[in-house]
Amino acid sequence: MAHARDTLTGLDRYEDFLAKLDKEIAKIGERRIAIVYTDIKHFKYINDTYGYQRGDMLLKEFVHLTTTNNSFVLCAARVYSDNIVTASLLREETSDSDFRELIHQTNLDLENKLQRKYLDAKLKLCTGIAIISNVDKEIDAATAVSNANLARKIAKALDQECCVLFKHTMLDSIKKEVEITSSLSEAIEDGELKVYYQPKIETDSLTVTGAEALIRWQKPDGRFIYPDEFIPLIERSGQIVELDYFVYREVFKFISRRIRENKPIVPISVNVSRVHMQKMEILSYIKSLYDEYQIPPKMVEFELTESIYIENTDKALKLVEGFHAMGARVSMDDFGSGYSSLNLLSRLPIDIIKLDRVFLKDEDAEEHLKENDKIIISCVIDMAKRLRITSLCEGVETLEQSNYLSEIGCEIQQGYYFSKPISQDEFEAFIDKRLRKKDLVM
Repeated sequence: MAHARDTLTGLDRYEDFLAKLDKEIAKIGERRIAIVYTDIKHFKYINDTYGYQRGDMLLKEFVHLTTTNNSFVLCAARVYSDNIVTASLLREETSDSDFRELIHQTNLDLENKLQRKYLDAKLKLCTGIAIISNVDKEIDAATAVSNANLARKIAKALDQECCVLFKHTMLDSIKKEVEITSSLSEAIEDGELKVYYQPKIETDSLTVTGAEALIRWQKPDGRFIYPDEFIPLIERSGQIVELDYFVYREVFKFISRRIRENKPIVPISVNVSRVHMQKMEILSYIKSLYDEYQIPPKMVEFELTESIYIENTDKALKLVEGFHAMGARVSMDDFGSGYSSLNLLSRLPIDIIKLDRVFLKDEDAEEHLKENDKIIISCVIDMAKRLRITSLCEGVETLEQSNYLSEIGCEIQQGYYFSKPISQDEFEAFIDKRLRKKDLVM
């Protein structure tokens, strides 16, 4: 009795595909089978923009180009929507890397053909590949497809790579991601997460004029999980909101206590993740903190990266206006790290721009600034002055860099030359030595 097929593509139903693949794995012998899992990036956008009928035509054409006249395809199925999986026999002389390159080139050809035939929008195929040999004869079809799908997700996240070959180390990274994301709330409750502060130095007086709040995660055994390890994972899981709210409350609490104790304090800047742009609930949360702690509004500054402003200028403007309505200041972080749009500075009421540390880095000779970078930094700082925007340069690591920034009028500096991020206790000692009560910024 013939199996029913997917009504749109004519491919096997996914359940039948898995059954066929399990049979092929059972008799694998000296053969190798490649599981290729592909989807069309932003396919939902294509359906929404051009209509489901045209989207269906595109998908059928994609399946036709992928599976027709390929005698090595053992079986193929539509998992759901635009997710297509195939199982193919590999030629004996074809290495795993050669096959990945073949699929990569095939994807590029398919993208061009589909784009020319159906849409003006840029299409991108994202593919994960899992290779099965007799070493993997204990593996089942569902696990093999899951491995290929994991590689596809990594390809999608990387953006530049359209095709990724599964490696078992990827499972270790997923395990680590699950461990981190599942333990965040408990880590906050157990006091493993701490707010550190990196001082900002006023160029003219070399006094502390502020600090940036940064998160550090230290396990009970003393081992640190560094931000570049857990922040991207927390952002992907959506838990960055919980983490940011923890940091904000700790900063408000810290400033409030210092004021009650009649001790000097400087404005503290906090980072705002792009995830907040989705619901904009951050404004009401910050308002509740101001109401609860009753600190001077300008004691907290909010840093949004340049990419956030560029990705969604309208929502970024609403955030800036919301923070300003509360009396807070706002900065553009990582200015110059990507494809800066200078006209953003005239459109957005930014108080501070933070020049990205990339301008102070020279791979050939780190202690010397490149001449081109000097010109760019000087022009940006001059432009900021004309727009009445405060300039801050981060990543200052040498006396030469600091002196040059002083010469061209950069108002604030931040970096390891002055101080690394330090614990709250260390930061309090730092400012107690350098500030008096009259230096309190109101």
